[in-house]
Amino acid sequence: MTPPRVLVVDDEAPARAKVKRLLADDPRFQLVGEAADGNEALSRVESLRPELLILDVQMPGLTGFEVLEVLGPEACPQVIFSTAYDQYALKAFDAHAVDYLLKPYDAERFQKALDKAHARLVGGRQDAERLEALLAGLSRAREPGRPLERLVVKVGEAWVPLRLDRVFRLSAEDKYVRLHTDQGEHLVRQGLKALEERLDPERFVRVHRGEIIQLDAVARLEPWTHGDGILVLKDGSTVVLSRTYRQAFLERWGLEGGS
Repeated sequence: MTPPRVLVVDDEAPARAKVKRLLADDPRFQLVGEAADGNEALSRVESLRPELLILDVQMPGLTGFEVLEVLGPEACPQVIFSTAYDQYALKAFDAHAVDYLLKPYDAERFQKALDKAHARLVGGRQDAERLEALLAGLSRAREPGRPLERLVVKVGEAWVPLRLDRVFRLSAEDKYVRLHTDQGEHLVRQGLKALEERLDPERFVRVHRGEIIQLDAVARLEPWTHGDGILVLKDGSTVVLSRTYRQAFLERWGLEGGS
């Protein structure tokens, strides 16, 4: 059996060197590469196809969480988190990830994480259901109760974080969501319902089965037919306000009487 391939991702060179040194003592695994940031990690995962990520959580640019969200359940390897920040609900990680390493850790603790990873990889336990649960757990665990502040989008060949205060409309497109921003449009591989649960309810509201808008982006409401309306946004575009969501929108927009 070919040893499982491992990719080490950490923005600190000494931390990567430590992991590489510890991995060298374990013949069950094969180190195939390293990455110093989230964008490099995504590129290396695509080219090297590792079975295991040893992944830092806090990095400049994209965080470790955002790297996993971009990869999605189908392309995501097994994950051992490495972090110095224990405020991230580590119990959620422990339930779905292979393990987590709280910096600073020693060789014995690292070996225990590798033992778990090897058992899972040899046993073939790499199902999409577990990885979906991991990603869902990360969404809730980062800062419970705090709305999502940014999403990762692809610009050219790079992945960059996009602040949600620049997004004025979110439109469902099959299994994707199109983000309309002040500087163009982006597709993200997430469902509208899942995103809605993470948005700030004080700023975003669903107005149609396939549309969410930022309240501050609405210029005016015009009547249409059968109880529906037309929302004219400040950029000149229009969105249907379905009668199903009309009352909730009007109340959130400031018209509690709903006229």
